[in-house]
Amino acid sequence: MIAAAGLQVFLTLPDEKRLAPNLLIAAAMLGFISGAASLQWGNRIKLPTWLKRLGPGTGLTPIQGTALVLGVLGVLLGAIASGESYGVVTHFWIMLLGWAGGIALLIFGSWQPGEQIILPHRNTILIALVLFGGSLIIRVIGLESAPPLLNGDEASAGLSAVRFIEGETNNPFGVGWFSFPALYYALQALPIWALGQTTFALRLTSTLIGALTVSAVYLVGRKWYSERAGVFAGLFLLGWHFHNHFSRIGLNNIWDAFFFIAGLGLLVIGWRQQRRVAFLGAGLSIGLAQYFYVSSRFLVVIALAWIALATLLDRKQIRGNRMSIALMALVILAVALPQAWFYLQQGEYYHFLAPFNRVEMLGDWLKIETELTGLPVWRIMARQMWTSARTFVSIESQVWYPAGVPILRPASAVLFLAGLVLLIFRLKDLATWMLLGWLALFVVMGGMSVPVSASQRYVAAAPVCALVVGYGLAQVGSLIGKAWPGAKRFILAASLILLGFLGFRDTDFYLNEYSPTTTLGGANTMVAQRLAETLQGEDGLQVAFFGGTRMGYYSINSTAYLAPEVEGLDFHEPWGSENNPEITSRQVAFVFLPEVFDIYQEVKLDYPDGELHVEFDQYDKPLYWIYRAENPRAP
Repeated sequence: MIAAAGLQVFLTLPDEKRLAPNLLIAAAMLGFISGAASLQWGNRIKLPTWLKRLGPGTGLTPIQGTALVLGVLGVLLGAIASGESYGVVTHFWIMLLGWAGGIALLIFGSWQPGEQIILPHRNTILIALVLFGGSLIIRVIGLESAPPLLNGDEASAGLSAVRFIEGETNNPFGVGWFSFPALYYALQALPIWALGQTTFALRLTSTLIGALTVSAVYLVGRKWYSERAGVFAGLFLLGWHFHNHFSRIGLNNIWDAFFFIAGLGLLVIGWRQQRRVAFLGAGLSIGLAQYFYVSSRFLVVIALAWIALATLLDRKQIRGNRMSIALMALVILAVALPQAWFYLQQGEYYHFLAPFNRVEMLGDWLKIETELTGLPVWRIMARQMWTSARTFVSIESQVWYPAGVPILRPASAVLFLAGLVLLIFRLKDLATWMLLGWLALFVVMGGMSVPVSASQRYVAAAPVCALVVGYGLAQVGSLIGKAWPGAKRFILAASLILLGFLGFRDTDFYLNEYSPTTTLGGANTMVAQRLAETLQGEDGLQVAFFGGTRMGYYSINSTAYLAPEVEGLDFHEPWGSENNPEITSRQVAFVFLPEVFDIYQEVKLDYPDGELHVEFDQYDKPLYWIYRAENPRAP
């Protein structure tokens, strides 16, 4: 089957692109011969000596061995079929089934013989579901109005999703807006297809994955430390203003938080318990993460660094885990292969490096900064790192969340710092090293970018902050309980009340203090948002937009996303100029920004029978004027 599908792909490729499918067809035939031979001549595959040294339980059945070979070939087939197209992929089902089927075969082939999946206790499942439900309710309340403006970046992401709905592309392994992987936009297309081009539909995937992250933090926290630490961490994340905000933004940042907690959490659990299923889950999470926000690319780095450290500090475990680690690496490569294939087919690394190049501090920024300040490079970099670390507790976050507060507000920051101090006494625990390495990664990553406190680059650090807070509060309660044994129930109740109060205050701050006053996106975004809301559903309407030198109708994609049936025409020349666009529809709306409102009188002379309306901003100042009229020249 793989050979046949490879041949079908082969026939549609130019000569210079046929080497890969040729090799695939040959490998598929060899895989078939190998599988048939193993089934014919033995009940077990005879492993080479070097493979046997990886540890006990590495024997594979013939079916598993064949599944591994076929899995690799299937994923490779999916990658080749996806090609390098930004648009419609010819062999869509070969691409999708090859990739998904190949991954399934790899999981089956990697499974530890005799290993069983141990389901959590029903109470654990119930707590996880309650946390998910509570988080979802908090994050879905006022989803369209908090934050109040649909930012142009969100709308641009939405338009990339709409391309899937309208059939302009079907390749989830390419790239979309801003060179981000297209799989996110394909997922985002599902609620937009079901609910329409609304702000709610655009943001819904972020809300769902944000709520799922809360449950994942609880499940990992209870495994890494204790039931109480896990519950506390989950409860803190449930109401935390910072995580709530990015769970309401229609961008891919929040997905990295989920993949970090799932991938790194399962890696530590797999190492401790020598559970291959946990390693395979970690491999799936780390591999899938490569299709989302750019911070996910450091997941592989931190996983490798932690495994190296764990090998040094816990040599007893490495023998039983080596085969599982190797198979986890295979799963990561297989899951991420189609995206990597797309990058390679471009012939350069522009799309892969673009998210880094936009924000990294090295290069022109660092050169200008050294000239302006007269400081040596090492001092500027040290200042950047210090500022990055303080963004968590004492410096206001910026850009995508300019809330006027740090990532952690004062009371939460105290718990966080207490947790960090108490973790020092658990340095023998490898989970502690994972937490510290995870946190250090984002301090360095934030410090190496500009502006240094840009909140969107710290989102994947949210789970580690919650785990540190949860552990710190649980440990403080434990220490008090040792000194006051009769007050354990009181301490538990006080801890829950404290978390409830923090969650309530953060939620209230976000919904009632930050959201009503934020100008995230600026005045131009507000113009686009209000105008799109006014024009929604007016099919066939043309908008003559007078934005001066400040903006055009499509400068902010909110108008294109929210009001796709409306056509915008930008008027940059004086009224009456032949260089202006031609108005052809019967119904026309003239929109004037305040600085060019004087043109209205000229327009009214040619379109005398109309109605003028003014839209005000949050400070009761004119945002724009809209003049609706009939076009006397329209047929």
